[in-house]
Amino acid sequence: MNSKKKFVLFSIFLIISIFIAILSGYLGVNFSAIEQFFEINYFLSIFLYNGLFIILASLSFSVSVMTSFGVLIFPWYWVILYAMVGIIGSSIIDFYISRKLGKNYIKNYLERRGGKIEKFDKIFEKNAFKTTLILSAIFFVPPTIPNFLGGIMNINLKNYFVATFLGNIPNTFFTVLLVHGFIISNTFEIYFSTIMLFLTTIVAMFFYTGEIREIFVLSLPWIFKRN
Repeated sequence: MNSKKKFVLFSIFLIISIFIAILSGYLGVNFSAIEQFFEINYFLSIFLYNGLFIILASLSFSVSVMTSFGVLIFPWYWVILYAMVGIIGSSIIDFYISRKLGKNYIKNYLERRGGKIEKFDKIFEKNAFKTTLILSAIFFVPPTIPNFLGGIMNINLKNYFVATFLGNIPNTFFTVLLVHGFIISNTFEIYFSTIMLFLTTIVAMFFYTGEIREIFVLSLPWIFKRN
């Protein structure tokens, strides 16, 4: 299969992922029935939850929704572990899909066309580990973005795994704590986790300030030329 056909398959997967990501906030779930099943089949429920998490998250279903769902049916401290397993599992699937189906075509396209798109690529490629780590740590960035970028950028699986793991730990922990705070009506947990989610994003963006500026300069050159 040539790189163009692989890219077509990658594009189809990406479109499906975007569609599912949009729908993820609108899908209704009968939590009471699911919770009852999980209470009766606890160990099986862990396996099913992780499997469902990996499959849906690899298709861009909201990681926050899946994590919040876990807090409703498992002890909150175990959900941190289960959610991280789901996040890492789904990210590796997306990494390999992007690497096998999309990388060669995109790289060849950039070599042929060059221009502004190639300059964007160089910004991300300058430190692929840092790019993956920072994008994973920014709360409002969908995990699909660093996952697919990781497959396209020149980063090996080991470094990608470490960057994804480290970048997702803070947001996973504080998301779990936030949902738990709402469940037990703990004002401290709600405010503390909200503030920490905000600070995690700010700190991550601070360490990516140089790259963000370069992106803005490329995107809005007419503004920066005046300065």
